[in-house]
Amino acid sequence: MGKKNETLKKLDKMIDRIILHSDRFIEFTAFPYGLNDLEIDQIDSAKVRLVYDYEYFVFTKSTKTLRAIRELLNMEMNEDALILVRSMFEGYLSCRYLHENNDRLDDFIANPIKVSFAHFNINPSGEIVDREKNIKGKIINPSQFKTGMDKRYYYDFYDYLSRFAHCNFSIIDSYIDENTTFTHKKIHNEIASRLFAVFVATKIFELVVTVEGEEFINKRAERNCYKLVKDSLVLQEFVFEESIKELSVDINESIKYMSKRLKEMFKNMKKSLAEELGSIKK
Repeated sequence: MGKKNETLKKLDKMIDRIILHSDRFIEFTAFPYGLNDLEIDQIDSAKVRLVYDYEYFVFTKSTKTLRAIRELLNMEMNEDALILVRSMFEGYLSCRYLHENNDRLDDFIANPIKVSFAHFNINPSGEIVDREKNIKGKIINPSQFKTGMDKRYYYDFYDYLSRFAHCNFSIIDSYIDENTTFTHKKIHNEIASRLFAVFVATKIFELVVTVEGEEFINKRAERNCYKLVKDSLVLQEFVFEESIKELSVDINESIKYMSKRLKEMFKNMKKSLAEELGSIKK
């Protein structure tokens, strides 16, 4: 029990550190450069810098979501925190996809705005059309955003998070007590909710903050942000390894297959951290 509590404290501390550095980055660096260029008719530069705008938008939104996750964890509402982790994960996937496919800018900025103001509509086939019924785009499923090593764990991880976002009976154990009575006060998924929040938040932080390193306000801030990512990756490696070990012990036959899938998901998520390690060069 002592080891578990120590791990929970380390994960909680990491969440606090990510929020702290994210707040500072938003305050001193995040600015809608692309939208500003559009206002002064600098169209060519806006096309490039609107990608940054979208990244800063996702980063800011995810930081606020991480704050909400921290509050839910403090209230021991871990399952509800996992619902918000899914929201952050979807933001990360879209952010990384656009980062690597900036020719798809309209799908992430122009089309959603025009749909919002009813200049475009969405037809029953999920296509985005203008008022003359010309197809301008299509609603994109998050599964189409996965790139790189995210492809290895995406389906298992997204399925796991989605179970908590919907009334999926497979998670009933989180709402049943030792007397097989329904309860909303059970403390469950303590490690997973924190580990997955740190996992996704770190990926967003690495993608937006350390990749845009030239925007740091000073060298000290740059060193602190790189150290944050490194420390987070080391902690995640440790927690993933410990979780894999726990799933490797003798278990009840009826849950063996489920645990095997979870263990494979952990392994693939752990492997994906190598992409972050490779990009952190300082």
